[in-house]
Amino acid sequence: MTIEPIVQSSTAINADFWLAAAHGSVRRECGWHVAPVIEETLVLDGSGGDTLLLRSGRVVELLEVLNDGTDVTADVDFSRAGILELRGGRWTRRLGRISVKLRHGYETDEVPEVAALIATLARRGASSPGIVANQSVNGSSVGYLTAGGAPISIPLLEIERRTLDPYRLVWEA
Repeated sequence: MTIEPIVQSSTAINADFWLAAAHGSVRRECGWHVAPVIEETLVLDGSGGDTLLLRSGRVVELLEVLNDGTDVTADVDFSRAGILELRGGRWTRRLGRISVKLRHGYETDEVPEVAALIATLARRGASSPGIVANQSVNGSSVGYLTAGGAPISIPLLEIERRTLDPYRLVWEA
């Protein structure tokens, strides 16, 4: 994505950008995207063991699993919580040599609070120049928080973080 469509004018709103940014905030907070169900390929480092942890809190379906280039899909058991077990073998120890193509996440009607939060974040980002850092009443001036000059407009509030607590990964995969 180029930056030009995002900064077309001070009043232009790129809804797809802000929706992606909202999803990014949730992914960063939880360690995975949460909702909706998507198809994605995860590339992982090998552990050398017989189990592997995925960056997912809800696996719906494994489509393809490659262990150092060898298709082992038929030899893998998985839990919905994101744990893979390789029957009759070991995962490679090589870095970046495990590829897992899967469908994972929750349907938005299963987690309406997450779907509503993503919509709220996108709306907040698209409609606001940022978070007010300082304000004067009689002088009519306002200052916004920035990061490198760009407005910070969709950080998660503490109550929003608590909404996401049940979906946060408890391990680093």
